[in-house]
Amino acid sequence: MMVVLRISTFCLFFLLWFTICFAAEDCLRLYNLTSKQVEDVPPFLPFSEVPHNIKCYSRCIADEYFGDDDKIDLKKLENRARDDEKIILADCKQKYDDEITDRCDYAYQIIQCLYLGKNN
Repeated sequence: MMVVLRISTFCLFFLLWFTICFAAEDCLRLYNLTSKQVEDVPPFLPFSEVPHNIKCYSRCIADEYFGDDDKIDLKKLENRARDDEKIILADCKQKYDDEITDRCDYAYQIIQCLYLGKNN
């Protein structure tokens, strides 16, 4: 029984990891990017200097957390984000929901806002 449980846990972990990696690879291909190009963009780079395809890549990998209105859906993050991240994201959402209309720009700005909020 314990061996079956360990195998099931391993399989579940592998499936989750594979899904995340597979989605990231698909997003790289979709926006004609390499992982190096994405990694070379510092998270504090001014928003206006970030290439649009990098912004769209960010939207692509985080797509499951956006609602039908193309805005971050905090309810979809309830079990995936820590309490401090939820607070930061709520502030980011309030700041950018009415300000940015392009779905890629918005997604990148939310992700950058979260990163900068966690590191300040």
